[in-house]
Amino acid sequence: MAPSPIVAPVAEDGAGWLERVRALGPMIDAAAAGDEAITELSPKVVGALDEAGVFALMVPREVGGGEAHPLELIDVIAELAYWDGSAGWYAHAVMTGGSVAGAFLGDRAVEAIFPGGRFLHAAGQAAPTGKAERVGDSYRISGRYSFGSGSPNAQWIVGGYLLHEDGKPVLGEQGQPVMLIGLAPREKVNFLGNWNVLGLRGTGSYDFEVPEQLLHEDFFHDTAGPREPRGGALYRMGFMALPCISHGGFALGAARRMLDEWLKFARSKPREKGRPASEMQTFQRDFAMATAELHAAEAYMKQTFSRLFDAAGAGRPITTEMQLDGRLATSHALIVATRIAQAAYTASTTHGLRNGSTIQRYFRDINAGNAHFLTAEQSVIDAGKVLAGVEGAEVIF
Repeated sequence: MAPSPIVAPVAEDGAGWLERVRALGPMIDAAAAGDEAITELSPKVVGALDEAGVFALMVPREVGGGEAHPLELIDVIAELAYWDGSAGWYAHAVMTGGSVAGAFLGDRAVEAIFPGGRFLHAAGQAAPTGKAERVGDSYRISGRYSFGSGSPNAQWIVGGYLLHEDGKPVLGEQGQPVMLIGLAPREKVNFLGNWNVLGLRGTGSYDFEVPEQLLHEDFFHDTAGPREPRGGALYRMGFMALPCISHGGFALGAARRMLDEWLKFARSKPREKGRPASEMQTFQRDFAMATAELHAAEAYMKQTFSRLFDAAGAGRPITTEMQLDGRLATSHALIVATRIAQAAYTASTTHGLRNGSTIQRYFRDINAGNAHFLTAEQSVIDAGKVLAGVEGAEVIF
């Protein structure tokens, strides 16, 4: 896939981010079915989001980004996911790629990725399936990756690499393998396609391969390393905080759309004595409880990340309890979204079964999003171990 030439400058401040995205919503919605067919976002949608500065919303202001508050980020990503699950997922992948590049990479990398305050998209896959070896002031890297979300228009490709020395993984102070996140130029990455999936089909999350090459150390971030990030509290909450905000925001927006589609269907579907399904007490009970669960998930997300942001901004410690809440609030948002998706899909009978149904698309997108390792079952189990006081249990954040 050829990279997008779009590198629009970012807005100078964060005012009106949600309003900008909401104004684009109908256009994003109208393109969603076609984007599924081509398995990536259309140039029109990518261009509109780029022009609005959305992709650089997590980037530090120091390098021309929005550096938005966590509550703004949650709302914007949720709004995108409301109009199209794939658009919300694609955008949050590029946003988090930009935050890593702007906040955690060295000066040489920042000059290349943010020339003149413009953001050349960064996205890919941070899972450490690649290998890196130190060579002077550079690393020799190689690797093969799946699920490169946001990569169709990215000029810099994110990859996770386990550091090796003399053919063996290097271990950190805690005995864990040292993991680097590196950004390689697109022209030195081979895209392999293979995005043939059930949900989130418009994200273009293609497989890719990084052939063996040398890349300067400035293009790498040691996730457990001491480098002080550029920017403020947003980047001091914990390295996993921004991916958690991203995934949780997606879940909230997609679930909200599913609720709206469920209600729309119920109002139009004749049931007993020709009355619409929305007048049945069983629907009213189920819909009320689903709405309450979604509001509770949103409140948990926003309270958690506001608390983390405030602590990071004031220089207070990020406690184990805060870290646990960060992971658990995110997983909880996806769990609630999947429950709502299942309830709405089941209630829609053959309507949801048919291709072209919005209920079906959101059912698929939400379940695809819930398969991600960040929010999958093991994340909840790890949190439960900590809550239960199991010796040696920890939550990675």
